[in-house]
Amino acid sequence: MRPPRALRPSSSSPSRVCLFGEALVDEMPTGPVPGGAPLNVAAHAAAFGLEPLLLTRLGADEAGASLRACLAAAGVPTDGVQEDVLKPTGRAVVSLRGAVPRFEIPAGTAFDAIDGAVAALAAEAWRPSVVAFGTIAQREPASRAALHEVLSATEAVCLADLNLRAPWYDGSVVCRALAAADVVKVSDEELAEVRRLLSLPLHDLEALSAYVVRRFDLMALYVTRGAKGACVATWGDGDVVTFAEVPAASPGGAVVDTVGAGDAFTATVLLGLARNWTAEESLRRGVGFAGAVTRISGAVPSDRDFYVPFLEEWGGIAA
Repeated sequence: MRPPRALRPSSSSPSRVCLFGEALVDEMPTGPVPGGAPLNVAAHAAAFGLEPLLLTRLGADEAGASLRACLAAAGVPTDGVQEDVLKPTGRAVVSLRGAVPRFEIPAGTAFDAIDGAVAALAAEAWRPSVVAFGTIAQREPASRAALHEVLSATEAVCLADLNLRAPWYDGSVVCRALAAADVVKVSDEELAEVRRLLSLPLHDLEALSAYVVRRFDLMALYVTRGAKGACVATWGDGDVVTFAEVPAASPGGAVVDTVGAGDAFTATVLLGLARNWTAEESLRRGVGFAGAVTRISGAVPSDRDFYVPFLEEWGGIAA
């Protein structure tokens, strides 16, 4: 039986959250735009009324300056953003197959060299209720060690969005991320990859989700399924893992692209952890918000009015 775990550590500030990892420039077919899952989630979190701190590293270059300006415009403080005078700001070359993005992320960039001591001090001072991270910024030893220092410096609930991008992960990276997390978000394709990496004979979605929850002692495992919606496996009373699923949202308008849909879902789960929503509330609201983001171009809406109907439906931003 999993031990009870507080959603909000007593020393934390409920509205404060940390995002660790890559901030980069997405080189889209239509031109460069700010990107990286931690940056996208931080921008959503600020619009939701949270206080996000992004722990990342940028180059001392034009791309780094543009990302700093983007963070400032989104209301995300840059206190946790480090500067690297040797390595360039990260970038991702994005190609679209229909509305589905494919990413190529060159190595040797600033976010691969996050200073752990500096990041840990920033996280400790911030006193977050939740720390979110992925796997891309764990592809090099320096940032991998930096994440360990950050997680060791706070008692916050840990949210892992695996966000697997070949070839920048292996079984050890994935297992470490799952073991460090309290709550995990994956796509159905990523869950299948977890099954492959762990050599599991399970193929049934519900059984596989329950196994991962038990093996890694998770509070919840969220699985996004694209046009099929999403599901969540949650550790309940005793040794029981409950399973819930919701269909995809069907807001008005055609799908423009799915860039950032997963990040939108993650941001909603993050908000739910900070606000003590149930797993099912986060699931339903995450599917609705992610579906709306597929109706716009890019990962983050440029107009804050986009968020208003969601915040009204969810009861505003009161803790």
